[in-house]
Amino acid sequence: MKAGKLPINFIISAVIVLGFGATMLYSYGSLRQLFWDDVEAVSELTSENIFVSINNLMDRPMNVSLTMANDTFLRDFIRSEAQDEADTAHTATIQAYLASYHEKYDFDSVFFVSAKTRNYYHYANGLDRVLSTDNPEDAWYDQFLADTRECALNVDNDQAKENSITIFVNCKLLDEQGNVLGVVGVGMETPYVQAFLSQNEEEYGVKAYLIDATGRVELSSTTTSFENVNLFDQEIYQSMEQVILQNTDTAQQRWYHSQRVDGYVVSQYIPNLNWYLVVEKSTTEFHNRMIGQMVVDLLFSLLVLGAVVSIVSAVNRRNKKALVEMAQVDRLTGIRNRNSYEQELLKYKKQLGSLTGFGVGVFDINNLKRVNDVCGHQAGDGYIKRFSELLCETFKNCPVFRIGGDEFAVFFLNTTEEEAARGVAALRRRMESEQVQGLAISAACGYAFYNQDAPQELNTIFKMADDAMYADKLRIKVEGNGPQTPPCAPQ
Repeated sequence: MKAGKLPINFIISAVIVLGFGATMLYSYGSLRQLFWDDVEAVSELTSENIFVSINNLMDRPMNVSLTMANDTFLRDFIRSEAQDEADTAHTATIQAYLASYHEKYDFDSVFFVSAKTRNYYHYANGLDRVLSTDNPEDAWYDQFLADTRECALNVDNDQAKENSITIFVNCKLLDEQGNVLGVVGVGMETPYVQAFLSQNEEEYGVKAYLIDATGRVELSSTTTSFENVNLFDQEIYQSMEQVILQNTDTAQQRWYHSQRVDGYVVSQYIPNLNWYLVVEKSTTEFHNRMIGQMVVDLLFSLLVLGAVVSIVSAVNRRNKKALVEMAQVDRLTGIRNRNSYEQELLKYKKQLGSLTGFGVGVFDINNLKRVNDVCGHQAGDGYIKRFSELLCETFKNCPVFRIGGDEFAVFFLNTTEEEAARGVAALRRRMESEQVQGLAISAACGYAFYNQDAPQELNTIFKMADDAMYADKLRIKVEGNGPQTPPCAPQ
């Protein structure tokens, strides 16, 4: 049974699994490609937007710092600074100058440092302090003087304003010979820029960093250089250092993949700031969602597969049962046929020694050919069906078989010969009172039983019953109960 059922179930299962698998893989590939294209487009667009906005945002403080660095007022101030250092009016003059830029442009800080005296002048505090070479907080000044650039950015705490973290634009004030007279600049507190970065991150689902040439994060939505975070220390960026830093002319794009994270990175050099903009779009969440969806689809496909296999198995069982019934049931009478009879013979042959009260009855219908010839086969079929019904009604607890056109057999189970004889006598009486097409039903009967004291083969028992049936048929002919002309015969 299983051998006949497994192949079709296996084929159906394989088709369903392959179909679902191909559909899932195609859908996953298509969605992934669409998502990747969208990630690339969004990341590049966001990077360009931040790049332009940061440039525009920093252009104003850069231009103001450059304007101040070229202002003759500051050069004149430096020339008179030595003799007027103790003059409060002199300090008030530079403070007023710096305050005018603060009022006009609303910068968070406007300052000037004299190279001659290292005095630090602030728009709000006047002479705020004198820079010291021993103070780490003032190291930025000497580092900038050693830098070859005339202007540079620096993220630092503003000591003149409650140590708020500020982006300073520092420019050198030079005399006609190119000597440094001092450093002038303006500052913007980082929350302005961080809020802008945060807005883009939330809107486009990216992470943006402004880093220097060493990879140190100068500014992000959550970090400043004070945290001393180096982007290239992160696993995903360790292999990108050269890619990000090698080209300062065009934007660089790159996918990254690892066991834990996936994503897309766009980097671009900002010349005005001497910083690099790095925009990262993580696809890890999408990848995890896709894997989760594939697992759900797989479970769903297994559920469908189980349902289909169950249905197919049920249909197979039903069809097999129907086929078995068709193979073992006589279509005309509805009782078991010769195939079923022979299967039962094989079963009883193996059990014959352990059976008690076992016998075989053989029955052969009389007059069937005359009924078929005179009244037609439809009448003959009715003749056979009615005899079959009588036989089943008489031996209702015994298996009844139609083993030929007009031959029937009965297996007597747990039955004595006396009970079988009474049953045959009852059958004869019922047949005498039954008519088909006006003709009484007639059949020859014979039976034989297994003898425990003198065991016989099952074939021998059947032959004994068959011989008894033929003897009964001869008796019927001799007694005048042989073939008659059915009333339906033409006159």
